[in-house]
Amino acid sequence: MIFARPLLLCLALLGCEARRAQVPDWVDSAPGAAVMAVSFQAEWAMQQPRLRTLLERFPLAGRSLDRLLTRAGINLRGETGRLTVYLLNPEPPSSPRGVPLPPSFLIQLGGFRDPGGLQVAIADAFPADPAAEDRDHPLFAVLDLAPHRIRAQVDGAGRVWLGDLDVLARRSEGRSQALAGAAAWISPGAAVQGFIRPALLLDDFKAELPGDLARNLPRGIESLAWGVVPGRARDALNGFELSLAGNDQAIQHAQPWLQRFLGAANALPGVPAQAPEILQETARISLRCQLSQEQVDVAMARLDLPPMGLR
Repeated sequence: MIFARPLLLCLALLGCEARRAQVPDWVDSAPGAAVMAVSFQAEWAMQQPRLRTLLERFPLAGRSLDRLLTRAGINLRGETGRLTVYLLNPEPPSSPRGVPLPPSFLIQLGGFRDPGGLQVAIADAFPADPAAEDRDHPLFAVLDLAPHRIRAQVDGAGRVWLGDLDVLARRSEGRSQALAGAAAWISPGAAVQGFIRPALLLDDFKAELPGDLARNLPRGIESLAWGVVPGRARDALNGFELSLAGNDQAIQHAQPWLQRFLGAANALPGVPAQAPEILQETARISLRCQLSQEQVDVAMARLDLPPMGLR
């Protein structure tokens, strides 16, 4: 069993000090209604066609982001901030006729070198929305495409939020301890990261889990976070991290699910020689391993995400 030795070692050391990491700002500031998110290091993201692949699922999001970056002249070269796409289940959860509505999106540009300059660029490129009630956080009209009113808003921390006016009104932060715990075990420098909140989808929105997550994911897993650290050379392995947080019973039943998750990737040629690193506490469990590009793509597919071009 590829999990046996490292898992037994970790279980024997449950009393030891766990990995300590700070919760990244894009997670800490996530909208309370966000059920999924993908976050890219900004400069790296714009060099990758896979961001476009992700945004093709949400054409309005892609069109809005392109318009914001192009018209405001926002240059991401050398930028250390992050570009994050959040998906929020619609409010109400379904239409009056019972036909599910597509999820809403919000895009965040956060952690930029010069947030003040970013705000000035947006203010110069787009007109202010006179209907904005919050004068401390003005809205700028990026795109009007009925019934959507896409606006950009800068919050008190200098982050830029891009989305429909009605969705921006629902942007209140609702910090989840489970999500924070899962995300804290993902390397903060991972070029691409993300999260999924199964409990919010299942319990609050009565929705279905995406893709393979619907099969055998233990009930009681509140949050799932993941990250990819691209290898430096073209043929190098990539760091892959996956962390689950939830109640103690769900975490105890999460080991077989992690085995199947990693087993699907390892079924491809090029299985790494080293065993994965497993860390488990009462309320969370994480996996850290090395995968080839093809194996990362399999892992992304199991999370219902497009392949991640890492080179």
